[in-house]
Parts: sequence; structure tokens; C-alpha cells
Amino acid sequence: MKWIDGHLDLAYLEVHGRNLYEECCAAEEKCISLPDIEQSHVATIFGTICTYPKKGPCGYVDSTDVDAAFQAGVEQLEIYKRLEREGNIRIQHSGCTLDETLSTLILMEGSDPIRNAGDVAWWRSQGLRLAGLTWAIGTRYAGGNATGGPLTDEGIDVVSAFDESGVVHDASHLSDESFEGLVQHAKGVIVASHSNSRTVLGNDSERHLLDEQAKAIFESGGVIGLNLCNQFLSKTFSKTQTTATIADCVEHVLHFCNLAGNKRQVALGSDFDGGFPTKFLPTNLKHPNHLHHLAEGLKQAGFEEEDLESFAFGAWQKVFA
Repeated sequence: MKWIDGHLDLAYLEVHGRNLYEECCAAEEKCISLPDIEQSHVATIFGTICTYPKKGPCGYVDSTDVDAAFQAGVEQLEIYKRLEREGNIRIQHSGCTLDETLSTLILMEGSDPIRNAGDVAWWRSQGLRLAGLTWAIGTRYAGGNATGGPLTDEGIDVVSAFDESGVVHDASHLSDESFEGLVQHAKGVIVASHSNSRTVLGNDSERHLLDEQAKAIFESGGVIGLNLCNQFLSKTFSKTQTTATIADCVEHVLHFCNLAGNKRQVALGSDFDGGFPTKFLPTNLKHPNHLHHLAEGLKQAGFEEEDLESFAFGAWQKVFA
């Protein structure tokens, strides 16, 4: 069975020194490169442009340093363009298909590279398909899950520009207040590319979705992508266990399916290797070629073949058809 992964930080990893052409070594606790993806059944990814106002290769002074933020975003965009020229990926400007060449939908994780609402049409012309207004620490457009804060007036303008250009809204990393603002102002589909359930985790971190937020996503026609980071899966992580399990993954998926009233609006948004080592991935899910273990867990929980296909690829395809 082929898969669509709704969240992979491919360009971010290269900017931070990853050789994308070299298969990862398990001993180094890495799992994402072009050869690693090729040996899996992942056929399509949402490849991120991930920047933030911090020191480092993805960074810039602060959220108001708009030109530097734009350049940081363009640098990652150019990585995808180079990979496409080399024949390693195909940037999908429309549709969401499962091809022999790795299909890539561009996802902006934090919209600082968008200097203003007038930039959105240009980014869309470059392949941008979905975007989140902020990463964890907030931007001039919205509060992040680690900082709080509302959607700003500039953020509202960008939301409208996303709608006009057909860019899907990604709610992962929004603060609760900004999530509420997004639902109020967005006319298009809202997804959460890599988020899990706050109810299942039993904590109050705004990184995870409240039930009413999940329902708002589903009501918009959107999808929630399951994040595979251990601490976002297991309610006992760091207390009595050091890793999450397939059962933890299944619990989040089933909870969201119950809220949606169907098994057609939950999918994969792994964030494999997204700035953290593979020890922070669940047992038997340390690599994209382990996804069959997740499918088997869902099957044991009552997923029929059509349900599994929807989780693996169909749900995302429906959003981006």
C-alpha cells in the first residue's frame, strides 16, 4: 500500500547539514533521506519550508525581519526545485497523485517568509499548496502554541489571500486564540498537518488539538495528520515509559474518527526525523518503511481495507484533488 505523508521537513534537514542523497544510518538515529523514502512505500510527501526567528541556518533576527525571512524561505524552496531538476521529486502544483517519482506538495510551516498578503500569489505560483501562519513561537501573523496570542490584522489579510489563491490552511502550531481566529476568518479548508489529540494526551498543551478544534477542522472538510513524535502520542511519556507504541497511535486515530463520525478524515503527518532523533519515534515506527506496522494496528482496531487506504493516502488526496 502506498502512503502520503502530510509532514516531512526535507529541505529543513538539508539546511541543517543532512545529506539527502545518502541513506541514513540507524546508529545515528536518523531516518529521512531520499534513499530512505525510496525504500519505503511513501509516494507523496508534504515537504515543508520551515523557518523561524532564531540563530541558525533557518533563522533570521525576528519576525519583523521580513526580507531575511523571505530569503530563508526561498532558500528552502530552491532545494525542492533542485531536487525536481535532478529528477528526485516532482513538485505538484495541482492535484495529489501517487507517482513513481516522489510527489511533493510544498507546505509552509510558519509564514514569516511571506512578507505580506501580496506575496501569497507568488508563493502559490512556486508550488505552495498549504501553509500554517506560525511555528510554535509565533509570528507577526498569529500566536504560536508556545507563546499564545491572537490572529493579527496582517494575519487576517494573509488568511484571505490564502483563500483567494487556493492555499489550504494548516492549523498545526497555532495558539488556541489564533485557531479560533482562523476558523472565524477562513473560507477554505483547514487541516492540521501534524497534530494529535489533547484529550487523549490528557494535558493542556496548545500544541495538541481540543475536541472542538478537531471538529472545526472536520466541518471545514479538512483532515488531521497523525504526528509520530513520542511525547505527542503517549500520555505517560517521560513518567513511566520512554517511548510510545502503535497502540498509542491507534488511540489518537480512533478518537479523531469518533469526533469526525467517519474514518475518512484522519491521515498521516509523521514529522519523521523533524529535528529530533529516531529514539523519539514509537516502537516499530522508527523509519518510513515501518508504516505497515501502523496499518496493521489500525486493522486490528477495526479498520477495513477502504479505511486503511483512506488513512494511508485517500484522505489527503480528497483535500488536494
